[in-house]
Order: sequence, then C-alpha cells, then structure tokens
Amino acid sequence: MSNKYSKEFKYASIGLLLNIIQKVNLEDNIKYYKFFQKKLHINSDEFESFKEHEQMSQSDYINTISKELKHKNHEILQFLMTLNRCIIIDGCDLKSYQRFEKIRDSFLEKF
Repeated sequence: MSNKYSKEFKYASIGLLLNIIQKVNLEDNIKYYKFFQKKLHINSDEFESFKEHEQMSQSDYINTISKELKHKNHEILQFLMTLNRCIIIDGCDLKSYQRFEKIRDSFLEKF
C-alpha cells in the first residue's frame, strides 16, 4: 500500500474503523494512532481531526477507499487485512466482527 494517501482516504479509513469499533476512548487512541501511523500513514493529528470532518455514510467511505485504491482487488484485500488487524487490537467482540464482515462483504461485492 502506498505511503501517500489523500485526506479523503484517511478519513474514510478512520470512519470505517470507528463504525466497526464504535467505542474509542482516550486511552485506546494511543494504540490506534500507532497502528494507523504504521499501516496507513495516518498521524495522530489526522486521527483527532476526523472528529471535526464531515461524516459520510459507510457506503461513501467504501467508495472513497475503493477509488483511492483504483479498484485493484489486491490493494483492497490488503486494506481489509489491515482493517481486520486493527479491530483485533480492540479485542474484537462479536458485534464488532459482524460489522467488519458487512463492510468486507460490501467491498467484495464489487469484485
């Protein structure tokens, strides 16, 4: 995955993560910052500024990410693996994983 992503891609990635996890407190932010910085090159300021960014629908987030990754199946699968690893950091309760599966399936429908 590329080192340079658009702000829209970064916000869409954070949006999907927060749709899955739904409860991110200040203590949790540190682990997500580190993970997002390493895997998606999203720094803590971008993560924090997401709260002020206009929220989109889940399908808009998916479309934004697909477009940024140029609808390349390999890149999308790599992104989904990254997202999956990130939710595992959270401890991933059953409801969170079910939300991830719905997002994953939405991406896979476009293959």
